[in-house]
Amino acid sequence: MGHGIMTYDPRTIAFAAEIIYPPQQLRADLVQNVHNTLFQKPQLGYQNFQVAPDGIHLSNIAQAQGQVSTASFTFDRLVIREEMRGATLEDFATRVVNVATLAFQTLGMTTSITQQFVVRSLVTPRHFQDGREFLAQRLIPAVSQGNNSFGRPMQSLGVRFVFPPHEQHTETFQVRVETWPQDQRSIWIENSSMYASPLAVADMPRVADQLTATYSHLTGPVCSFLAKLDTP
Repeated sequence: MGHGIMTYDPRTIAFAAEIIYPPQQLRADLVQNVHNTLFQKPQLGYQNFQVAPDGIHLSNIAQAQGQVSTASFTFDRLVIREEMRGATLEDFATRVVNVATLAFQTLGMTTSITQQFVVRSLVTPRHFQDGREFLAQRLIPAVSQGNNSFGRPMQSLGVRFVFPPHEQHTETFQVRVETWPQDQRSIWIENSSMYASPLAVADMPRVADQLTATYSHLTGPVCSFLAKLDTP
């Protein structure tokens, strides 16, 4: 806790990774090989294989509303998503490293040109029953002070911060802090990162470090910033 400042216990609800490669013509038979190999590994496999106009999609059947578990191949990127399935940071990092490595090797690709990640979590303010009140009174007080200026009630609100590369940090972070309509008590926080540097397939395990940095910025500095505002 330290210095009397409380911290939050964020509940991560979604992970996404985009491993971008040079544009290419996808071969469905090779992606099918990726699917077949992953299917032998229960922790990494996908139940469905679908060729669609926008790409080739591997997916697991949703067991509850809002669940997503997919690996999608398009002409220039592999997009891996896990949402509302209780995946941990370690679970998702393991999935991305293994799926991406296998995919690149099977499809004959040698290098990813850019890597992008998204982490979404929920936090619950301790001194406010409504997330809108917390953001309006603590993060954007001009909103609560000038509420009547808009002439109508506000259903949701949020802010966006962009952190460009700086000193030893080569990545860009985009942070969003918003109310969450499914639960008025919760605050929805997201960090999207972009690592615009080539990554050889042999170095694919480094995406776990990139993902961890994305997660840590959200659960560390962003949560600490909000916690300092969460006062009676």
